[in-house]
Order: sequence, then structure tokens, then C-alpha cells
Amino acid sequence: MRTSEKTSKSSVSKVIVIGGGIGGLTLARACLDANIEVELYEKRQLDAMLSGSGGIFIQRNAVRVYQLLWLGKIYQRFYLEGGQIIKGGFFSKDGTPLYINSPEFAGEENLGVCLGRGELQQILYEALPPEIVRTGMTFEKFEETEDGVRVYFQDGSTTTGDILVGADGLYSQVRASLEGKERLEQPIYSGMCCWRGFFNASTVPLNQEYSWIEFWGQGNRFGYFDVGKGQFSFYGFSNTEQGGNDDSVGGSLNALKQIFSDYAEPVPSILKVLENENIYRDDIFDRQPLDNCWGQGRVTLIGDAAHPVQPNLGQGGCMAIEDAFELVKLLSHQASSEQVTLLLRQFESSRSSRVTRVFTTSRQVGQLGQTKSAIGCFLRNWIYKLTPTWLADLQFRWLFDYQPTWEK
Repeated sequence: MRTSEKTSKSSVSKVIVIGGGIGGLTLARACLDANIEVELYEKRQLDAMLSGSGGIFIQRNAVRVYQLLWLGKIYQRFYLEGGQIIKGGFFSKDGTPLYINSPEFAGEENLGVCLGRGELQQILYEALPPEIVRTGMTFEKFEETEDGVRVYFQDGSTTTGDILVGADGLYSQVRASLEGKERLEQPIYSGMCCWRGFFNASTVPLNQEYSWIEFWGQGNRFGYFDVGKGQFSFYGFSNTEQGGNDDSVGGSLNALKQIFSDYAEPVPSILKVLENENIYRDDIFDRQPLDNCWGQGRVTLIGDAAHPVQPNLGQGGCMAIEDAFELVKLLSHQASSEQVTLLLRQFESSRSSRVTRVFTTSRQVGQLGQTKSAIGCFLRNWIYKLTPTWLADLQFRWLFDYQPTWEK
């Protein structure tokens, strides 16, 4: 697989990126590999940009992108620092296997790698020259010029480029500006909240056969996965009212102990070791994906700015990575100034069906895992146990069909 940087000159000279998350940082690195000047602006300060709660899956489809970027250096560091996705699956809360997944179903030795979000951000940031990323810069608006885009920031400064990419997440101000709004409307609440954090595996009796496991209960789920160097990330979902907190039960750890009190090992042991660990709680949202057109003129969106999904497949970040690569690949084509806008619309149209399928499948898996009724849980578990593994694999195998290449 090709891992060298591109050497041809793009007809797009400069890209302005708003947002310093996984999509924006990956896009910036891809631009440099394609010999395109890039400036990335992030409203958070650097220490906040390089932090994050819990871990993240970089699955095989997205890992392939990093094999192509920066001579494979990001890819190599991911595997040096993170935990490989080997074997895992869904279990009932009493520990009965429902669906076991292994890399062989995708013809791979592993299905990717998991890292802490902060560590991931640090690796991607260090893959860029320091002058590329400018933090503490809040996007205000844009206007198209005769041959490009001018971007305005809240501190009164401006910058110009050939195109503008909004990689600024669920509450994207670039998307709001595209829609002529001061801010976007509220996203769609999923009906569940999520707790996240880390624990050290040395004091917990984990089954070494699995690098990840998710237990399904009645209106709740608990999972964990290897993020490397003896550390695991955990998460817990529960059906709740929007905007809740854990004050009434004495904090997040007490809430977790109450919700998951009847779960099989190792869940009780994991909860015991969280006494002095940070636990983060947030509500889970998404938005209906935009259709074939995500932007207008010389402005487009990637990742959660265009198609935020619920975190039930571990593919939200992966879709942003794919977006970033596919956009830069198109921008690296030789094109006239008038054709640049057509390339952006081509990019959006080419990505629409895949990200919509991820959105739909993620919601479906979430609905299954969060089933509320006792009979619904019984039927869900019974169907999964009786379904042959090869047939259940079909629900997920298509995710790994993505094969990025610099070739046009």
C-alpha cells in the first residue's frame, strides 16, 4: 500500500480549516502531503484541544488513510501507543455471548487501533508544523471573494484562502453561517447519556481473549476497550432525560454502581477501581445527515459538522478521517478556478450514501442495545444468539470495504 507523500501541484493553493478535532487535523496533514498550503483555526486553547474524555476507535477503514499520510508515521505511532482491536463482541448483562467479532471476518489481523482521545489529538497535532494550527481563534463568518474565501474571526482578524472547510463538530459555526444563522438549532437527543473514563487493567480480572466487550442490559449498556499500555477506556449508556446530572445520587460513580449493579464480572470490578478516576458524563446527540450537498460555493463541511452520528459503531471519527482524505484527494486534481466548486459538490455527493448508512446503522445498534422492555431484551438476545456469526457479520463487514488511494 502506498505510503509516500504526493509531489504533484494542486490547482487549489490554500485551504482554511475551522476546527482542530480529528477531522480537521487529519485534513491538514493530507493537505501538506498534497502540497496544498493549509491553515487550521481552533477556538479552544491548545491544552484543551489536546485533551478529551475516554477513548476512541480508529477502525481498519480509517487506519488505511494513515498508512498513506506522512510516510505512514502517524499509522506507526498509533500502533506503538494504542491497543489493537482484536476480538470482541456483544454480551448480555449476565455474561452470555450474543455476537463475537474477530478480524478474520474482514480478512485482517486486527480491525484497527484504539487510543485515548487526548493521546490521539497529540499524535495528530505533532504530525503538523507548529505554525499550521492557530488556537484561541473563534470563527465568526465568511464571505466569498472573486477567487476565494475570506474568513473573519471574533478578535477582528481575517484570513483568505481558496476554500473553507468546516470541521468544527456538532455545533458547527461554519454550518450555521452557511445556513444564514447565528447558531445551529439544537441537535436531536438520542434519549441516552454516556459516562466515560479510563481504568488500569492490572487490578481488574479481564478476559484476555477480548480487546473489547459491550454488555447489553435493559435500557442500559456497559463497555470497555484496550487503549494501550495497560490502560482501558470504559463507557456506560443509560436511557435518561436530557440535561440530567448525578448530584442527587452523590456523583457519577454512585450512579454507575446503581445502574449496573446486576451486571456480570468484570463490570463490578471495573467500577470498584474508579474511586479516584475522573468520570465524564454527557448527553448523546446526532443530526439527520445533510443530503448530497453539504456546502455552497467554495465552502464545505466534514465529519460531525456535516453528519454527526451516535457512538454505537465506533465510526464517527472514522467517517471524519475518510472525509478528510477524500476531499484532499479531489482537491489535488488539476482544475480551473471555476471547477473548484464542482469538486467540492462532487466530494459531498460521493460521501453522502456511505455516511448516511453509518448514521442509520448506528441508530439501529443503539436502539437494540438500549431496548427498554423485558420482552424486547429477551427477543433481542434470543435472536442474536441464534443468528450464525457469518450472517451477523454482514451487518458490519461493509464498513471495512473502504480502500483509500491517492490514485485518481
